[in-house]
Amino acid sequence: MTKRFFLVIAVLTGIQLLVNAQDASKLNQPNLRFYLSEDKNSFAGLVMVNQIWTRYSWNNPGTVDRNGNPMESSFDIGLRRSRLVLYTQLLNKVFMYTQLGYDGMTNSSGRPPSVSLMNAVTEYYVIKDKLEIGAGLHTWNGVSRYTNSKLMEYLVVDFPGYAIPTGNTYDQAGRQLGVYAKGTIDRFHYRVSVNKPFLYDETALLEPGRSVSVYSEKLALKGYFDWQFFDRENHLFPYMSMNNLGAKRVLNLGAGYYFQPDATQSISWDTGDTLVNDIFIVGADLFLDLPLAGKGIVTSYIGYYYYDFGPGYLRSLGKMSSGTGGSLMQGPGINEWEIGTGSIVRIEGGYLFPHKETSPAFQPFFGMTYKDLEALDKPSVQYDAGGNMIIHKHNIKLTLQYSSRPLYEGDFASGLFTAAGMKGLLIFQTQVCF
Repeated sequence: MTKRFFLVIAVLTGIQLLVNAQDASKLNQPNLRFYLSEDKNSFAGLVMVNQIWTRYSWNNPGTVDRNGNPMESSFDIGLRRSRLVLYTQLLNKVFMYTQLGYDGMTNSSGRPPSVSLMNAVTEYYVIKDKLEIGAGLHTWNGVSRYTNSKLMEYLVVDFPGYAIPTGNTYDQAGRQLGVYAKGTIDRFHYRVSVNKPFLYDETALLEPGRSVSVYSEKLALKGYFDWQFFDRENHLFPYMSMNNLGAKRVLNLGAGYYFQPDATQSISWDTGDTLVNDIFIVGADLFLDLPLAGKGIVTSYIGYYYYDFGPGYLRSLGKMSSGTGGSLMQGPGINEWEIGTGSIVRIEGGYLFPHKETSPAFQPFFGMTYKDLEALDKPSVQYDAGGNMIIHKHNIKLTLQYSSRPLYEGDFASGLFTAAGMKGLLIFQTQVCF
């Protein structure tokens, strides 16, 4: 009863935000940028964003709380992200970008809030827009558009975990220390980087049929390239919109890669020898965001990913997952087999209904993920469905989404994990950013 009461309160709060924001939608696009010179070649600015999640989850089998009580379902309110971005351009020659923030707080986080350094880069314009070289803790990533996505401008409530394939193993939430080059020549955009991956302790057991991450001092190489058929996107920042709200006519075809040698180990089934494997990832995708004649806006994305982390590699993730225990190897709470050796296809689509600029707009959407991973006995198919209430662009936005989550029984010694049903997750997000 308490869970239902708080869920009703969350929905009513969202409705109240919608009503109170009617006048706010008349504002011009917020832009906290301050020009430091009359020619506007020097400027400084900041961006702030808060994303709050209210969730009801149907937990994985065997999930218990800290007292050992069963948790078949759970309700929580969490801070998905709170970020502050500071940036400056000087004399149209150099650019500096720093991002601070905190991600993933719930009542069961078990740690006090602390500010983390997300990004810190300096960049030099060799040839403005065409060749710009930078270094630092960066997110000029490879593989796909999703790997470079803009956290405030998703169509669905959040990115799928496999879009950051080495996150928190060799990445810091998708970021690495390195040197990058990027630019746009006519309609061709490119970004490439050479990086020194982070080193993390690997706690997974090395056993036959399973590859695990290991310490690797080898450099990682990343790249992403896309052709912009219609309007050209702004790449001052590394992030690409997954939901442009028709601000531009966008049709982009892209492809990318990630390569890191000697990054995982496995044991041969045949000889028992320890094998050293490379991480090799490639992706290709197509993104469309197009205003229609009837003044509605269609948004769609399709991406293909091929991951090779070595034989049998499989990693479980769960964003802000709660609970402990769990009778499945994928873990308790909302953990799922997110990343592994094999192929993944992602499809998304949404439609923003025609609306006046001063009025809120509704954008229903769907998403589908198909995972054909080597360690799963059969491919998984999972779905997202929901809608965005666009109150003032992405600056004030409400999102409600339901997502399915596949369950798999078994262990690595058996060679394959067997499908064992589905669970679900309901998320209500409030987003404010300026």
